[in-house]
Amino acid sequence: MFNYVAYAKSFDSIVFDINRTILNPLIQFAFIVAFVVFIWGVAEFIRNANNPEARQKGQKHMMWGIIGLVIMVGVYGILNILINTFGLGNPSINNKEQIFTPPPIKEINIPK
Repeated sequence: MFNYVAYAKSFDSIVFDINRTILNPLIQFAFIVAFVVFIWGVAEFIRNANNPEARQKGQKHMMWGIIGLVIMVGVYGILNILINTFGLGNPSINNKEQIFTPPPIKEINIPK
């Protein structure tokens, strides 16, 4: 019964696991989608060099691909700033008990 309590995860390890297993793969997938949209727009732009309407469509795909890449770089940066600010980057940082021992109080003699 107490085995579950003894092996319970701390909050920072739970956040680390969520980041590692859910958020990072989603960000990587979104990077891939934005890159594919950009490459598709480049191919569309080059393939339809004679057709101004199709070139315009390719330009829009390239623009949305770049916008998607910029947004994902921003999300990745903000996520890393939050993780580093709150110290949730590595769950093994606080796995030991931290003990604080204050310095001894010295007696102060104040002249009268």
